[in-house]
Amino acid sequence: MTYVLPKDVRTPRKNVKGVHVLYDGAEESFSIAVLNWADESGKTVEKLALRWNGSEESPKGYPSAMGNPSWFIIPAKLESVLRDRAIELNEREGKAKAINLSNKILEHVSQVRANEKGAFGFTTYTTSEKLTKTELDELENLLKQNMVFFLKTDDPDDTFDIGQNGDLTIKLNFLSNQSND
Repeated sequence: MTYVLPKDVRTPRKNVKGVHVLYDGAEESFSIAVLNWADESGKTVEKLALRWNGSEESPKGYPSAMGNPSWFIIPAKLESVLRDRAIELNEREGKAKAINLSNKILEHVSQVRANEKGAFGFTTYTTSEKLTKTELDELENLLKQNMVFFLKTDDPDDTFDIGQNGDLTIKLNFLSNQSND
């Protein structure tokens, strides 16, 4: 790959505390992400952001700050339109199932994380989506980028439960206090 992956763009470091990529159009295209953004008071809020991915000639993409790849924060009035479009593009490009499910799981974990007191948290997420092994692997990689992990033990069957109605329950663990500094 000849461009900086959007999940690795964390500039400005004092503000960007986490990156969850909603859409990555790859080289010579653009990416949309939700940033965990620390404002001037230090409070972390979610901000939707956009950037042009790089190319072989310009691997850092645009925008950049002090020579480092960075993000353009989307005005609140445009957020819902761009979120919807990111989902639409993922569906069109065949990436939808794992990405959209990861977004739902991350939203769930975010709510659980807010009440978590310890360094690690545990939860489950149940879905009626039918996932292939490849889609589960992709889902696991997407969640790892956000410090959410499939709960694994010595028994590989411990990670998932399948209900009588066919629903899949995924056991998860996560870091409750995310800090990327």
